Amino acid sequence: MKQLRAIIDLLRFTLGILSSFAVLSAGFIVYVLEGNNPDFTAFFFENGVLEWPGIILGLFATMLLTWGNQSVNDLFDVKTDIANQRFDRPLARGDLSKDFVKILTFSMFFTAVLIIGALVLIYEVTIALFIFTLLFVIIGVGYNFGVKQLGFIGNVWVSIGYVAPLFIGFFMLNPREELTVIACAIILNSTFFMSVGREVIKDIQDYEGDKQQNLNSLAVKFGPKTAGIVATIFFGITIFSSLVAGYYVYKNLIFWLLDIFFAGILMLTSYTIFTESTQGGKKARKYTRWALWVALGAFFFGIFFIPT
Repeated sequence: MKQLRAIIDLLRFTLGILSSFAVLSAGFIVYVLEGNNPDFTAFFFENGVLEWPGIILGLFATMLLTWGNQSVNDLFDVKTDIANQRFDRPLARGDLSKDFVKILTFSMFFTAVLIIGALVLIYEVTIALFIFTLLFVIIGVGYNFGVKQLGFIGNVWVSIGYVAPLFIGFFMLNPREELTVIACAIILNSTFFMSVGREVIKDIQDYEGDKQQNLNSLAVKFGPKTAGIVATIFFGITIFSSLVAGYYVYKNLIFWLLDIFFAGILMLTSYTIFTESTQGGKKARKYTRWALWVALGAFFFGIFFIPT
C-alpha cells in the first residue's frame, strides 16, 4: 500500500487526469467549431475520425505521457528535492528506487508512443498527432539533460510540454475551418503563458534549494520579487488572451463567469507571492493548479453555449 501511494505521488496522478481532460476538451472544441452540434455523445461515438475506443486509448496515452514526464523530472531532481525538503516526492524520501522509476518511466513513454502511432495508422488521424507525441517525450526528457540549467529558457521549454496535450486533442480531429484554427491558437497561447508563469512560481518556492544547487532560475539570479513580477506579467498576458477567446469565439455568459473566476485565481496567486515571498510559493503553486482546472472548464463548458 505504501509503494502504491508512492507511485501515485511520483506520477502526480491528478495531473494525468487534467491532461486527458485537456485532450477531451480540445477535441470537443474542434468538433463543435467545425460545424457540429454541441452534442458530447455524438462527438464521442460519431465524430467522423476516431471511433470511441480510439478516443479512450488517446486519453490513456496522454495520461501516460504526463505521468512519464513527472517521473523523469523526479529522477533528475532527487538532490534538489532533498535540498528543498520536498519530501512530498517519493524518491526524495526514499520510498522508491531509481531503477524502478527508470523502468516505469520508459514503459509509460514507450506504451504512449505505440498507442498514438497505432491510432494514426488505423484511423484518419493526421501524422501531426504522432509528431507532437514524440515532441512531448523529447521535451520532457530533454528538459532534464541540460535545459533545466538554462533558467528562464528551461521554464519556457517545459511550458511547451504543458500545451502538448492540447495539441494532441486539436489534431485528433484534423481542424480545417479558419475559426477553429484561430480558437486553437488562442487557447494554446493562454495555456502556454500561464504555464510559463507557473514554472517561474515553482522556482520561487524552490529558491533556497536551487540556490544551494547553483541552479540558474530567475528567482536565484534576480531574486524572488523580480521573478514574481515576471510571473505576474505572464499571468496578465494569459488573462488578456482568455478575454480575446471570450470576445471572438465563445461569446456566452458561462464562459465569462468561469473566465472571471480564472482571472481572480491568477490575481490571488500574484498577491500571495508578493505578500508572502518564498513562503507563498507553495500556496501560489496550488492556486495555479486550480486555475488550470477552471480554465479548462471555461473552454470546455463554454463551447456548449456558443451562439449559432
